[in-house]
Amino acid sequence: MACSPELHLMHMCALKAQGAEDEIACLSASPTVKCGNCGALSNSPENVCNPVPLD
Repeated sequence: MACSPELHLMHMCALKAQGAEDEIACLSASPTVKCGNCGALSNSPENVCNPVPLD
């Protein structure tokens, strides 16, 4: 699944590439989804490229 370039800036993989560890920690403190592409855990589906519910 492709995401838009505008939204991708706040996705976990883009934040990781920027070294934004504090933001990543806040956005993944209570994960409900993971990215189907990279496996990043996130509190919200809006913060990953391809959200998949956690089992």
